[in-house]
Amino acid sequence: MKEFLEKTLRQNVIMTENKEVYKKLPLAYRGRYDIFTVETNGVLWMAIHPKDNVGLVMLRRDRAGVEKMTGLNCAIFLDRTTFYIKEKMMEEGIPFVIEGKQVFLPFIGYLLSKENERELAPVYLISFLTQKMLLMAIYERWNEVKVSDAAKRIGVSTKSASRCFDELEYLNIDVLGMKGKSRVINIPNDRKQVWQQIENVLRNPVIRRFVLREDMKLEKKAGISALCEYSLLSDNVYPTYAVTKKELKDSAVKVEKQVSELEEIGCVVLELGYFIDFLGKGFQDPLSVVLSLTGEEQEEERVDISINEMLEEYVWSKD
Repeated sequence: MKEFLEKTLRQNVIMTENKEVYKKLPLAYRGRYDIFTVETNGVLWMAIHPKDNVGLVMLRRDRAGVEKMTGLNCAIFLDRTTFYIKEKMMEEGIPFVIEGKQVFLPFIGYLLSKENERELAPVYLISFLTQKMLLMAIYERWNEVKVSDAAKRIGVSTKSASRCFDELEYLNIDVLGMKGKSRVINIPNDRKQVWQQIENVLRNPVIRRFVLREDMKLEKKAGISALCEYSLLSDNVYPTYAVTKKELKDSAVKVEKQVSELEEIGCVVLELGYFIDFLGKGFQDPLSVVLSLTGEEQEEERVDISINEMLEEYVWSKD
């Protein structure tokens, strides 16, 4: 951070960790931030650097606490952040520095320059294509995969793949890096940790659920039926199949009669936003299986045990 500040501000920067401040602040600060005293051109100010992801509400509150206690301006140092948080901080005049990208320090007269910054379209819900790309990257342990390579791997145009990269960047999903001037996807070795970090951003791939009288005997399995293929779990008395949105019309699912409350179920068909044929056998991929299960299904102990077994065998420990 010091080198980036010196390069951007074109002046010497003195930056030291302020261990005395920790003694005067609540204990939570010690585990949450590194706190620095910074001097630029004779001006003293403070900076807090979150050790993990911290939400805007907490950043705003903790920064104000440091300012009140020290009587100095306080900036927030960030390794990366979402466009939403950055824009809100600018609106509120909260000073910040994003490592290698931007500096906004209004108290020393340095306002944000947007030169060379790409404007990303707002993303409020991850697209199915981006989600499919991200899951495939996890399964295949992508390392330094550029936009053009990613496009080939998921079978889309380079333009579509580039939009997926934009979504990942906007949503602050920490799998993007740089190789030269190109953005790349890098999946860390600990895929379980990646999953835990992104699970709340991902969406249920099920668009619609059809509960039908007859067993349509479709090729692809999803949901509980797919989970049973990956584990020792016994399936329901009826199978659960998958069709993508593109396949729905040709599958004739929409013309089949759905069951009434008292009728026996012949099969369930899930219309999915995407389908990853994980083993090449027509089974929905493990992580999407987890996302597709209903809350009621996941509450069953036998299902929860089977999910953990499936993920351990087919994802976490798989080369």
